[in-house]
Amino acid sequence: MYGIHGRHPLPNARIQSQTIAIGDDSGLVATPGEAKVLGSTAISPTLPHTQAGHEHDLLLTLEEISQVVSHSHDLRETLDNICQLIQKRFGTAVCSLYLFNPEGSHLVLAATVGLRAESIGRVRMRPGEGLTGLVAESLAPVMEPNAQHHPHFKYFPEAGEEPFQSFLGVPLLVGGTLKGVLVVQSIESRHFSTGEARMLKTVAAQLSSLVTDAWWLEQMGAMAHGEVAQEKATGPLSGLGLSPGVGAGLAYVLDSWDTYRQKAPRRADDPLVERERLERAMAQAREELKRQEVEIAALVGEDQGAILQAQRMILQDRGIERDLLACLDRGSSAEAAILDTLDHYVAAFSKVTTAVLQERVYDIKDVFHRVLWHLVGGRPGRPSADLPVILVAREASVMELFAVERSLLAGVVVEQGGPQSHAAILARSMGLPMVGKVEDFARVSQPGQWLKIDGFTGQIDPDTRPDESPQEAQPHRDLPIISPPPLRLGIPILEANINLLCEVDPALRDGAAGVGLFRSEFLFLARRSLPTEEEQHRIYSKLVTGMQGRPVCVRTFDLRPDKLASVSLLGKAGQGYDWRLVLDSPPLQRLFREQARAILRASTLGPVRLLIPLVSCTELVDLVHSTLADARTSLRSDGLAFSETVQTGLMIESAAAIPLAKRWMADVDFLALGTNDLAASALAFDRDNPVGTAQLDFLHPGFLGLLEPALAAAHQHGKAVSVCGEMAADPRGAIALAALGVDRLSVPVKALRPIHQVLARLEAGRLAEIATALRKATSRRAVVGLIEPLLPPKRE
Repeated sequence: MYGIHGRHPLPNARIQSQTIAIGDDSGLVATPGEAKVLGSTAISPTLPHTQAGHEHDLLLTLEEISQVVSHSHDLRETLDNICQLIQKRFGTAVCSLYLFNPEGSHLVLAATVGLRAESIGRVRMRPGEGLTGLVAESLAPVMEPNAQHHPHFKYFPEAGEEPFQSFLGVPLLVGGTLKGVLVVQSIESRHFSTGEARMLKTVAAQLSSLVTDAWWLEQMGAMAHGEVAQEKATGPLSGLGLSPGVGAGLAYVLDSWDTYRQKAPRRADDPLVERERLERAMAQAREELKRQEVEIAALVGEDQGAILQAQRMILQDRGIERDLLACLDRGSSAEAAILDTLDHYVAAFSKVTTAVLQERVYDIKDVFHRVLWHLVGGRPGRPSADLPVILVAREASVMELFAVERSLLAGVVVEQGGPQSHAAILARSMGLPMVGKVEDFARVSQPGQWLKIDGFTGQIDPDTRPDESPQEAQPHRDLPIISPPPLRLGIPILEANINLLCEVDPALRDGAAGVGLFRSEFLFLARRSLPTEEEQHRIYSKLVTGMQGRPVCVRTFDLRPDKLASVSLLGKAGQGYDWRLVLDSPPLQRLFREQARAILRASTLGPVRLLIPLVSCTELVDLVHSTLADARTSLRSDGLAFSETVQTGLMIESAAAIPLAKRWMADVDFLALGTNDLAASALAFDRDNPVGTAQLDFLHPGFLGLLEPALAAAHQHGKAVSVCGEMAADPRGAIALAALGVDRLSVPVKALRPIHQVLARLEAGRLAEIATALRKATSRRAVVGLIEPLLPPKRE
């Protein structure tokens, strides 16, 4: 048996000995030979037009593929039919199909024409083992006229392949993922033509999905009848670290009680006992909601704390109570009553067409799942509900972070969502470890199991036990309070990025000179309705007052549709709430005007700056100025006080805006550089994609050069420049920005102390020398070489 894998022939490799490894078409090399009969057509190397016509005939038609499906009633029959079709079409003695088992990381012979039938299911090989393994490893065709002379040849006696000399194998791929290997062999030493290899590769592509679907269908049928023993995977899982820290606790799975439903007790002998259990669980859920209202109010404001009142009303609704009790009277267990009543209401809400009512189903689900959690926690032998929990959810949603009492929340695991999602940003602000994009999400989504997560490395251990999982000590708790350092010429001022009011005290404690960025869109993301002017005014007032006279920069709503998933009242209209479309969106213009009024009103309590996001054209700048003028006029008309000294700044987040900045600076007070989006667009990466995030290089000399014109435009008008992105929170990035002349850096609260240490070592004269050298640098290595000597020494 010729296992295809091993020390791989690279794509486009030239002929080595007798082996031809085929990558793309340009790497195909044919060895001239005598004309051979394949099917009914003769191929002659001297008649390229005839050969081309024959090669076209090798392709399968839709009708032939349909015939394979029609005459196949199980996986084995499907694969056998495929092998017979290809063996006849290509005129070979053997056609074999190997399936790749990702669990065991091996290939297994699944069907064959020409090899011993008893070897099916017995012949196995790892990627790289034999010629077939070589195909799997390289994910490229392998062609060999004398297989037994190839260094990767491996003999499988059970297959009975001794008579066969030539070998041609191609991978079966679906979406770039290996699903199997298709092999044809002949008795004579045959030089398969380049076209034949290409056609077999094309045929494999035609059949890959069919093979995969047939395999999954058989697996599903076997599992449905209990014929497949699932091997339980063990060991740590890998994901993407979204928020640093280590935490451990019980898996609290949101909207994922499907597995529990299958084993939940359905009947009960004593309705009175079940009623008592249900009432106790509902009372515990009500108390939990009350505590969470207070906590959310402390985090994001009293108005947002009220969002859970609707859930408490559900728990107190007499109609729902009657439905639950009716289930108990019919002999259902408390668990079955919860699940059946939930299903009834979900089905009812699915029939309504009003977007507002449709969204209320999430409140219903959350309430019933809370009660169910207390039922599970209260059962003998079940984990206690007062133990720490790891929140497990399909998507990174801000609202879901409030689904568990904060004092018990030890971390978060999500299947979807990257480091720039607002849930991840919020988790970092709250000091919550968070991991996303887990490779085997099913293993972590079992309610009640113990999980230990590492937000630094992205590793999750689902096999951990309570006594193996000490919680990480809270950072900075015992560190002394520091004051903002005195101003030094040429050294940036250090401010804090704030998402929630609970970060104000830590920012003051760690020496923030002010708030360089308050992400006001969190007022949207922690609620399910549009915030009013009065609600906003109360939040901004608390923020300004809390900063005790230090300046506060409020960025107006950076709204985009992907950030509005939790705002149920918008429905489909949410697509219009995209700040990039504000010039053509009267509703968004009204929202901006209300926000401007709220920010201006809060300025009576302390120094305030107002920052406009995503500025890319002069028309938007004009709209901002006219809206702010109108807001001031209306406030005077309403007799509401505001400060006349509120500064207005523009945030540059696209390269196209940089050349225009010098034309805007005369009418604004400062400029902000959104280095996250600027770097992503300049380096052609999607920063919401983990691959793109990993590739963002803030020290790319071309990117540093891109920033200089914007800095020059602002400084020529005597205006300050601030940076609030991830680059500012990176020690090397902070030094580079200081050398370029950035006036203010704004970083997450956790980064304040480390960046304070970096800035304390800098001298204006040395930074000027670094700036000159940076302009001449042409590689990242050169940039790092200039910056590295200025970093604080590493602690042992």
